Amino acid sequence: MKIGARGGSLTVISAEDVERIYRASLDLLMNPGIFSESDLFLDIFEKGGAVVNRNLRTIRVPQDLVEWAIQTAPKSFTLYGRNDPAMDLQIELGHTYFGMGGTSEPMFWDYDLGKPRQPTKQDMINNTRLGQALPDIDFVQTLCMSGDQATDMIFFHDFDAIFRNTTKPTVLNILERPFTQHLLEMAAAASGGENLLRQKPSMLGIATPVSPLKIPIMNEGIIDAVNAGVPILYSPGPLMGATGPATVAGLVALTNAEVLFGVVLVQLIKQGAPVVLKPDTDVFDMKTTQVTYGSPEQNLGKIAMVQLAKRYRIPIYGLGGGVEAKIPDAEAAAEAMQTMLLDGLAGMTLCQSLGSMAFGMYGSAEMLVICDEMVRIVKRILSGFDVNADTLSLDVIRACGFGGNYLAQDHTRRHYRKEMYFPSLFQRQTIDEWLRAGSKNVHQVAHEKVLSILEKGKPVELPAGVDAEMERALHNAVTRK
Repeated sequence: MKIGARGGSLTVISAEDVERIYRASLDLLMNPGIFSESDLFLDIFEKGGAVVNRNLRTIRVPQDLVEWAIQTAPKSFTLYGRNDPAMDLQIELGHTYFGMGGTSEPMFWDYDLGKPRQPTKQDMINNTRLGQALPDIDFVQTLCMSGDQATDMIFFHDFDAIFRNTTKPTVLNILERPFTQHLLEMAAAASGGENLLRQKPSMLGIATPVSPLKIPIMNEGIIDAVNAGVPILYSPGPLMGATGPATVAGLVALTNAEVLFGVVLVQLIKQGAPVVLKPDTDVFDMKTTQVTYGSPEQNLGKIAMVQLAKRYRIPIYGLGGGVEAKIPDAEAAAEAMQTMLLDGLAGMTLCQSLGSMAFGMYGSAEMLVICDEMVRIVKRILSGFDVNADTLSLDVIRACGFGGNYLAQDHTRRHYRKEMYFPSLFQRQTIDEWLRAGSKNVHQVAHEKVLSILEKGKPVELPAGVDAEMERALHNAVTRK
């Protein structure tokens, strides 16, 4: 099992402000409440004790129901590697993990062309193999999409590529029930059967409601995912200044209300079912009409949401590593490092979108490799350092004396590999060494690493019978059987 980097305790608001935002969110859940397009959700909440108005289609959730759900939601659970215990993740506050990509991205950055293009299923396969090979990528999502497949079949081909080419945990798209049921059938086949999927879930299911304060029929697949044993990511995303208030405090209060509604929903479907908060405190840029990926306000909102998650003791998942930059350049590196480091310092449980570029419009294999290197730096910072008699080194300092040299000390030999970060991608070369090596910039070096990994890449080994079951499940999905 992987144990995540030690999550930090960075804060941006006081404990009193955390409580004030929580109270404001409770107020919103009662007035005006949540609008539901779905009769099933109206039924679930009415049976669970919420105030349901079927004429207005509103659900008002009282405080005692919210606090019951917070108490019953698991504070820790295992997200399994698919038939691979080495890839298991312990999901709980205090551990931080980093993941490749996000939802299926419509384009892919082609290094040789120097521009984005329509991706193919082979691109999906290659990217997944890359995510499998990179040691500091803890979970794998899509970095493009199977764009050469029929539009309504793309998701099924995306996950066929993922299930065949990585054993790391992933994230399923939860939509309307027929779609979700087919995707769960594929997930069960890849897991070795429905029972194994339920006993050892290797994927989270992401459901995205409509902000502000609305849950659509499209989210009904949550019911099937919860009953299949898949932990839920409930992912509201009000846009600051557009579908949410133009203040960070108001945005966080609204987002928190919506994400708490998701916690209640999951617990009403099945008490004790695992749920992970996924509050997207997105910012709508008034000049460009783009949704930002690394604005200061977005980061302030995310850190505040981590503080709220710690109040509930429920794991939390958020954007980090995805960038607004269009190519793997200095802007991209600055944006990615900012969000990954802040997520880690705040204590975000799952940090995703490594390798995503251009506001999530496309992914870059080279940027993913660069992010993998930066995650190593972040993890080193989060690991901190020990202070004890040995590490304080007083005897060694005295032995070296005035103007001494520590290179020959046994203490140095014992400690330097543990204490010091050594890059595998970034280039600690002298200027002459760098010139002799071809004066390569970092994305050239990253591209060479991509090619080296893909040259050796191959599908993961599947247990007996799983390949045939996956073929059957994919056929059922694309033929709608």
